[in-house]
Amino acid sequence: MTELLSISNRPTWAIICPAVVALLILLSKNRPNIREGWTLLGSTILCFLVLSMTPVVLSQGPIRFEWFTLFTDIGFAFKVDALGLIFATTSSCLWILVSIYSIGYMRALKEHAQTRFYFCFALALVGAIGIAFAANLVTLFVFYEILTLSTYPLVAHDETPEAMYGGHKYLAYLLTGGVFLLFGILMTYFLVGTTDFAPKGILKPALDSTSRLTLQIAFFCFMLGFMKAAWMPVHSWLPTAMVAPTPVSALLHAVAVVKAGVFGIIRTVFYLYGTDLMHELNLGITLACIASFTIIVANLYAIGQDNLKRLLAYSTINQLSFIILGAAILSPKAAIGAMIHIAYHGFMKITLFLCAGAIMVVTGIKQISHMAGIGRAMPITLTAFTISAFGMCSIPPVAGFISKWYFCLGTIQADKVAFLFVALTASILDLVYFFPIVRTAFFDRLTEEKTKETGRPLFLFMIIPLAITGIFSIIFCLFPNMFHIFDLAQRAIKNLFGGM
Repeated sequence: MTELLSISNRPTWAIICPAVVALLILLSKNRPNIREGWTLLGSTILCFLVLSMTPVVLSQGPIRFEWFTLFTDIGFAFKVDALGLIFATTSSCLWILVSIYSIGYMRALKEHAQTRFYFCFALALVGAIGIAFAANLVTLFVFYEILTLSTYPLVAHDETPEAMYGGHKYLAYLLTGGVFLLFGILMTYFLVGTTDFAPKGILKPALDSTSRLTLQIAFFCFMLGFMKAAWMPVHSWLPTAMVAPTPVSALLHAVAVVKAGVFGIIRTVFYLYGTDLMHELNLGITLACIASFTIIVANLYAIGQDNLKRLLAYSTINQLSFIILGAAILSPKAAIGAMIHIAYHGFMKITLFLCAGAIMVVTGIKQISHMAGIGRAMPITLTAFTISAFGMCSIPPVAGFISKWYFCLGTIQADKVAFLFVALTASILDLVYFFPIVRTAFFDRLTEEKTKETGRPLFLFMIIPLAITGIFSIIFCLFPNMFHIFDLAQRAIKNLFGGM
């Protein structure tokens, strides 16, 4: 048993674990308690496996392994490095809490096709962990498409015309992105003969044999390929996908899908192109301008929303582009802010979506304009919402303050102060649309009787996870190195820049 769980085998088990859970869920489809038990057990084991690799990566470096060779110089290979562990840790830890939440949500609403729901959820984690640990573009592409296909039934879960439209739009955008990603991979292979990720990049030697324009075109193929990052103008699939059940929205916006997009862009910037080539091709400033435009416009869209989940969708688009902007600044401190924001934003944003779902299940309310006084009926839920909303606005003592602080330091470090004003403006706009929600919920008078959040036992399955993620949103600010997130980011920065 010890040999099976040796460090060299743990990455394999981390990828296999959610796949086995998916199979067990199908076999237990007629026994809901057992089916959901497999989900909880599998998510706990996955979290243990991922966290157990962190000390090894920090002390000894990346864990490498290869399943088989696809063709010359290309293997179906994995490398567990510091950046990958940040993404994998976020996904595996939050899978436990979303699984608990899903039990209360799905049962309270008596949702149909629950076996399919849990099965696809587990497959989505296969995709997320595979992306996190992929050693090259080919391996990443396989798991990236697994993630796309496994989440389509989740987006279209309700099977209403609106849900089917949202699912088809989701699939059309992301499969189109997959075509561009494949084209970028082929260009990379023909230019340098490899697709392996490496600190400081692999594409700079291609300048000796090809034009700058070719490398710039390849970069934008990757940008379109990682459309899951929802940068504008390829973002509209994300608000449309809000038709999905709330646990799916949490998966899309905090755990796996959108984080896979920004993770892919960070891999492209630092591990394919490298900072020197990004500067030489002027791609850093171009990417920063795209991200800045998305940040401001997404916030302006959010201000005009009355549907809570759609508002949170545009907030997600804004926050994702903060991560992209942190990478595009090409400075150590901005990059560390981008990396830790993958985890910190995950915990904060999942709290907001879980709160939105709890409000809808307990009271039936989806519109912000109907939330007057709801904080008195649901104090735990709205307190958790308020905490995470503060984090989105970069207000201490919530984790968003730490990552945004490093981003701001990074703009000064890179002498790109204009983007500091983008960050400050965005935080003010965040406040513009989050503060009225908090004020309405806690200080306006109740217009109708609302169900108490402790009224039914099933609600506890929703309230407890959102309370935990809300608490962790504060803990990450007070102790930024929880789960070694900060250590992992520092290790990645050391490999990329030589230090902060």
